[in-house]
Amino acid sequence: MQMNRRTFLGSMCAAGAAATMPGFGDCGNCGTTRVAVQLYSIRKYIDKVGLAQALKDVAKIGYKGVEFAGYYKNDAKTLKKMLDDAGLVACGTHVGRGEFSPEKVKATCEFNLGYGNNLIICPGGGNFPGKKENLDDFMKMLVDYYNTAAETAAKFGCKVGLHNHKREFELKLSNGQTYWDYFFSNTSENVCMEQDVGWTTAAGCNPCIQYAKYPHRSPTLHAKENGMGSKKFDAILGQPGEGAVGVAWDALFKATDADGVKWYVVECERHFDSLMPITESFKFLQSKGRC
Repeated sequence: MQMNRRTFLGSMCAAGAAATMPGFGDCGNCGTTRVAVQLYSIRKYIDKVGLAQALKDVAKIGYKGVEFAGYYKNDAKTLKKMLDDAGLVACGTHVGRGEFSPEKVKATCEFNLGYGNNLIICPGGGNFPGKKENLDDFMKMLVDYYNTAAETAAKFGCKVGLHNHKREFELKLSNGQTYWDYFFSNTSENVCMEQDVGWTTAAGCNPCIQYAKYPHRSPTLHAKENGMGSKKFDAILGQPGEGAVGVAWDALFKATDADGVKWYVVECERHFDSLMPITESFKFLQSKGRC
């Protein structure tokens, strides 16, 4: 999901209402997380049936929320009506980093608040240096960029954050610190951490440890299984690819409950024209008492 989603760029409510939205405050479920789906997971299904119908179908499975990755040319008012009609809420969105640049952050926040979302996450686009750029210098710039965006977004009742793939754990600065650790050690607590536990596991790291290292910064996580490179992999939670080390879900549940994660956002990397993977993944979380 590293390349295609980078092309999805997001382009009104009073900011005071944001404190009651899904990204903030108590999730209302007695300490347990709620379960949403990343709509990128069913992008070809949405192309077939339309966004409004797809949202209703997602709700029928049992999901309570969705995370956007593109808006299918809809304005905020239309998106809000679609969500309301389906009985869903938005728990976040994915955009390119430029959408919370100093020039765009106000408009981005207003658009998202207009359909009931206050959590704006960048999943990779613009977060890495070019081939000739120095990583240390780039990371200093990136930290300042996110800190500034977070400070501005907060004035509108919104938060910004970063979503990982493998590379954030593999790149190292000159001091030996990984991209991931440098970023979250130097950004303010207002910069959210949306950990993709499948990619973290694929990088050979323990997702649980990240919540202890950078606590209470994660309104959402991406619930994904490890094994993206395997041909014998259906992207269903609890079924890692052949030869892959699966996500330690039971340990993860304990870690995220202690941290206060509010949403498990299911993302599936295969079968984008089908509801099968997100249905089976929901059943897996249901079997674990998560929904």
